Amino acid sequence: MSIINITLIVYIIASVAYIAREIWRSTSIKWVSLGLLILAFCLNLTMVIKRSVEAGHPPFSNLYESLVFYACCTAFVYIIFEFVYNFRVVGALASVLAMLILLYATLQDDSIRPIMPALKSNWMLVHVITYMIGYAAFGISFVTSIIFLVVKPFAKKEIKEARDEREILPRNFDKLSYKIVAFGFPFLTLGLVTGAVWAKKAWGDYWSWDPKETWSLITWFAYLVYLHTPLILPKMNVNKSKASVILACWLLFSFGIVNFTFVGLNYLPSASDSEHIYGSQ
Repeated sequence: MSIINITLIVYIIASVAYIAREIWRSTSIKWVSLGLLILAFCLNLTMVIKRSVEAGHPPFSNLYESLVFYACCTAFVYIIFEFVYNFRVVGALASVLAMLILLYATLQDDSIRPIMPALKSNWMLVHVITYMIGYAAFGISFVTSIIFLVVKPFAKKEIKEARDEREILPRNFDKLSYKIVAFGFPFLTLGLVTGAVWAKKAWGDYWSWDPKETWSLITWFAYLVYLHTPLILPKMNVNKSKASVILACWLLFSFGIVNFTFVGLNYLPSASDSEHIYGSQ
């Protein structure tokens, strides 16, 4: 069995363990679920390192490699927040998200090809890593927003309180989502800036309004709007309850933009000539 299939299986088992953790609230299951996700992350990271050694360059040159790394970053970012906060149920969906990303990678061409000269740059390394960490954080905020919207109608009936001071209940996931986006946004910004610098060195211009560049900027603005909306809605006399729902829905919409920017553009004929589209490399 290949390492990618083993990794997929471990992600699935980790998700099941997280669900069991939520049902039984057992300390032992808590550490088992986290341990399984860390194992899946390590296997995922092994895939990234192995690919890098085999290819002879950072494994970000095509869609397959980028998806494998994206799944790895998703698990990594979640694990960071797992240690900071005592999540409830988020780990199950985060594991599924990483698994789905990796599963999608299996549908791509995994052949190793020579990379174009423009990609042989240290700026590429910084650009892709920062972007993927940002995207991973937005993926986790997407998960917490879904849970918040599902739980909110029943929040008043939720009588169980946090078992320790770090535990965040699902009804408070709107605030958690904001913290996660605030963590990811600087990485997205750094990715945008380093991408412009890389473009200047590789193609002679900081910005050319390439489809990928344009949608990357749209993504950046979408999350910038999200971060500032909590300051605007009270001035529009929107109460906190409605504001939290609006913000959660905006995160779902914004993550859709992320996916379109990252993957969707690859399938548009109008973007086929772009140097930034994986299919053109």
